Amino acid sequence: MKIGIDARPLKKQRAGIGTYVYNIVKYLNDNDPGNEYYLFSNKEIIVDFELKDNWHTVVENFPVGTLWLSYRGRALIKQYGIDVFWGTQHVLPWGKHENVRYVLTICDLAQFRIKNIGSRYNTIIQKFFVKGSCKKADRILAISEATKYDIIDIFGIESARIACTYLAGTDRPEQADDKEIEEVKDKFKIVGRYFLYVSTIEPRKNVETIIKAFDIFMEAQNGAEERYYMVLAGGLGWKYESVLRLIESSEYKDNIIMTGFISQKEKQCLFEGAEAFVYPSLYEGFGIPLLEAMNYGLPIITANVSSLPEVGQDAVMYVKEPKDADDMAALLKKCAGLSDAEKETIAYNDKKQRDKFSWEKCASETLGYLTE
Repeated sequence: MKIGIDARPLKKQRAGIGTYVYNIVKYLNDNDPGNEYYLFSNKEIIVDFELKDNWHTVVENFPVGTLWLSYRGRALIKQYGIDVFWGTQHVLPWGKHENVRYVLTICDLAQFRIKNIGSRYNTIIQKFFVKGSCKKADRILAISEATKYDIIDIFGIESARIACTYLAGTDRPEQADDKEIEEVKDKFKIVGRYFLYVSTIEPRKNVETIIKAFDIFMEAQNGAEERYYMVLAGGLGWKYESVLRLIESSEYKDNIIMTGFISQKEKQCLFEGAEAFVYPSLYEGFGIPLLEAMNYGLPIITANVSSLPEVGQDAVMYVKEPKDADDMAALLKKCAGLSDAEKETIAYNDKKQRDKFSWEKCASETLGYLTE
């Protein structure tokens, strides 16, 4: 069987979808010599492993990937005799050849649920392409039950055509030594205990509420000698200006640190030294960052919305409402005052929850749906 894959997410700096596609492709490359695979992209395909002889790459330079896939995908499917095409990020080619199966992954439908949660470009792509792609797909892969529900509720797709294939986190690297951790803290001028957020700075991540909660937490410290920081680790996304203004107006702005884009080693060191991980996103298709934090046994504060309760279950702490800064501040205080025994229990629960998810299981299920 010849299987075509939308490989556009396989680039140097991989976001959530890129991590997903990378892990599935790596598993298929290692474990499925029987099928022929074709990776299609409008830009260079970057992986850090050698593709085997049954793998082929097809790259056609074009500036707008979604338009390229929509208009060129059908011709490429015919040219290379593809039997099954997997649309990895919400979009399938226009038109469809007889006897070619379409499998489509939907990560989330945030733009349909929350107004102004995504960039104008992404909103247009979602509204213009996604519903039609779902309608023509023979099989839809949702990365959580929350996403599956949204597909049914928003587009009216029958449940039988949708399968839930949970994602997973990244494996914890070898323990960083104390010197490495201190070097990273020195680089970002962290000289006390700190809470950590790791993701893009954009509206859907609810960073403004994190800042407001930290202000309330710090005000309640009443001049205590122990210094706390809020570390916001990640690159600037879209509509980040309000976050910068809020930090600038904060009485505790010197204790709010924006690192910008960080390396994997820096992320590891920040996780290892943190008091707690704070991730109160307004909407997530899955929530890989929660599993990353569980690698380090951290207390986790998140929101009880979309897929986050599926990933966190009883191992994490939930704010009553995503934008309730007072409740979030109370949870920050709780995390700061945990005993060693309580931290050990949290670390145990983190590991137990994290181990429910694996890329091997996700990839094996995906292969089953590609070849059914």
